[in-house]
Amino acid sequence: IDLLSENAAPIIIIAIGEVFLLICGQIDLSVGFTYALSPFIMYFAITYYHFPAFLAIIASLVMGLIVGWVNGFVTVTLGVPSFITTLGTGFVLLGIVLTTSHAYPVSIPPSAATLGKYLGADPWSQFIWAVILTAIFYVVLNRTRWGLHTVATGGNQLGAREAGINVGRITYGNFMITGVLGALVGLQVAFYGNTIDPSAGGYEPMFLSVTAAVIGGTAMLGGQG
Repeated sequence: IDLLSENAAPIIIIAIGEVFLLICGQIDLSVGFTYALSPFIMYFAITYYHFPAFLAIIASLVMGLIVGWVNGFVTVTLGVPSFITTLGTGFVLLGIVLTTSHAYPVSIPPSAATLGKYLGADPWSQFIWAVILTAIFYVVLNRTRWGLHTVATGGNQLGAREAGINVGRITYGNFMITGVLGALVGLQVAFYGNTIDPSAGGYEPMFLSVTAAVIGGTAMLGGQG
């Protein structure tokens, strides 16, 4: 049961972000590569730049935030469809991972081990994160203005814009949420396996997460979820 929960948790967490994006009419194909790069950011920050472990983990999450912002910029501001945008972003991130890691796995820095047990190393910790985040974002989607505006943006973007909703801000924000969740999952999986693997992530967790979102009732064309 523990193994099943630890395998399910990363998919659940990434699916949360994909649900928000799908509802507002977008998708993120790059999140699995954000997942792959995130623990390497932590490793490089600690090993080469002597960051405290906590700040290195924050830097990894900020990287996910930046990737989400870039996806939002190219999609919203430059007008490129998110399918194309995030496909390209994924290839860029994959190149960064393989180039910086030389395609070799590395060990978790010892200074990060203590924090790691709360993020994913301890049994059930990933699943507890998944349950807590699911509850939080359920409330966000169903009980807050952000959730209402996300549904409105995906259901009728022109109508939402005419009603005064900043659809660009909503789309940017949901890309950034997905990027941070992908980075968090990358850290959790690395801590759980006690290794940082350049072959982790990729398209598989993204496809499984999108599948979970759609089976769970999220419309591929937006406006419902």
